[in-house]
Amino acid sequence: MIATGSFLAAAALILLLAPLVLTAGRWQVRHPRTALSLWFSALFAGIGCAVASATTALMCCVEVGETHAPAEGLLLTIAGWLSLGVLAAVIAFVSATAEPLADSWREAVGRFAPVAVSREDSNGVTLVWFESEEPAACAVPSGEPEIYLSTALKELLSDPQLRAVIEHERAHLRQHHGWAVRIAEINSLCLPRRFPAGRALKRATLLLIELIADDAAARRAGAVHLANALATMGRTTGDPGLELRADRLTLRRWKTPRRRHDTALAHA
Repeated sequence: MIATGSFLAAAALILLLAPLVLTAGRWQVRHPRTALSLWFSALFAGIGCAVASATTALMCCVEVGETHAPAEGLLLTIAGWLSLGVLAAVIAFVSATAEPLADSWREAVGRFAPVAVSREDSNGVTLVWFESEEPAACAVPSGEPEIYLSTALKELLSDPQLRAVIEHERAHLRQHHGWAVRIAEINSLCLPRRFPAGRALKRATLLLIELIADDAAARRAGAVHLANALATMGRTTGDPGLELRADRLTLRRWKTPRRRHDTALAHA
């Protein structure tokens, strides 16, 4: 029982303290990949402690014997079966929630299909252009990954800026950010609204995957081009978040890509 209570207390502490610790300061913006790793480490550590608590309760229930008083044995048995019931309920809830989330995602993406005007292959990813007056881009993870791009985006941005946006979406696919968002959404639905950990993880995940993809695209296509693309899209759509991400890119110091560095040395 002591081990069961200890694991349960550890899970509760992680649930309550993780949002307070991980949202302190601005370090997440400077190191988004590290921040996202810590968020999910805390999540899986909490899940592990909760599962360990249920497991030890079940073991105590199985090992109830003559050495335990009748009242203690009854308490252990009730605790074990209650833990098993809670664990089964959580698994059932997650299973029931995951599929509707996937269906809603496919339905949202399916809205672009009727207005698609062209498709082209680009290094293992299909670029799907769809007719729209709003500049938009969206990565669709699947067996055949696709990146949906609006015709307004092509008209709004220059070729280098458009390449930077495509690299941003390609980073989402390459780093499997879709799974991170889905896990965060399920976690948010599983936890009661009184606990901020679920909503905090979801908000942090949605922000951090964008910053991680920004950094990856900046290294491949140039921070200047991506910052200009984000600023232009922000002014057009009225989204201040895009302009803030553009400012973040311009304030960072970027290393010269190795290929450009070698070329400059050769010319010198």
